[in-house]
Amino acid sequence: MKTAVIFDMDGVLVDSEPVWVEVEKEIYLHRYGIRLTDEDFRDTAGVRIDKVLTMHHLRYGLPLQEISARVSDIVTEVGNRIQSAPEPMPGVETLLNALRGHGIPLAVASSSPQKQIERVLSALGLTHYFSHLVSAEGLINGKPHPAVFLLAAEALGVEPESCIVIEDAVNGAIAAKAAQMRVIVIPAPEARSDRRFGIADGQIDSLSEAWPLIETLLR
Repeated sequence: MKTAVIFDMDGVLVDSEPVWVEVEKEIYLHRYGIRLTDEDFRDTAGVRIDKVLTMHHLRYGLPLQEISARVSDIVTEVGNRIQSAPEPMPGVETLLNALRGHGIPLAVASSSPQKQIERVLSALGLTHYFSHLVSAEGLINGKPHPAVFLLAAEALGVEPESCIVIEDAVNGAIAAKAAQMRVIVIPAPEARSDRRFGIADGQIDSLSEAWPLIETLLR
C-alpha cells in the first residue's frame, strides 16, 4: 500500500510560531492599544489565523469587520520576517532527503494561507521536496477539523489511513487522527508534557529523531 508523509508547516518545517505571536501582539497594541496575553494564545497553535483573530476581537469587543484587514497585516509581516531571516527547524533537510530517497510522496498541509506557504517554503529552499502544498484557507473548517489533511491525501492519491502526519500542535494532531491518519508530534519544549499529545502514534523532540519512527510506522 502506497504511503505518504504530510507535514504541517509552522513549528514543524520552520520556527515560525513565535513570529506569529510576536507580530499579533505588536499589531494589536499599535492598532487598538490591546496587550495580548498568554491566555489569548492558549490552544491557538495550528488554528487558522482568521479564527484566531475572531477570538481576539470577540474577547476584547473589537470590530469584527476589521478582521480581514488585520489578517492581511499579520500574514504580510510574518512573511516579511521569515523571508528576511528564515529558520528551518533542525533536521529538516536530512529528513526530507531520507524520505525522498525512499520514494515516499510528500505534501504540506497548513493552516497558513496558500501564498504564505509558498513564500515561506521558497525562502527556506524546501519547495522542491513537496508535490503538493495544501492550505486550509477557504475551507469551511480548519484544524482541528480533518479537512485539510483529507484534501492533501486526495491530492497525493493516497488513502488517508496510509498517511503519516508530522505535527507540532494539539489541534493538528486531533485533525490528523480525525482523518484516520497516523501522526507523529514534535511539541514545543513548553508543551511536551501536555497529555493531549497522547493521541499521537509517536512523540519526538526534533525532526532529527523522526526517520526511525517513520520506518517503524511503515512496517
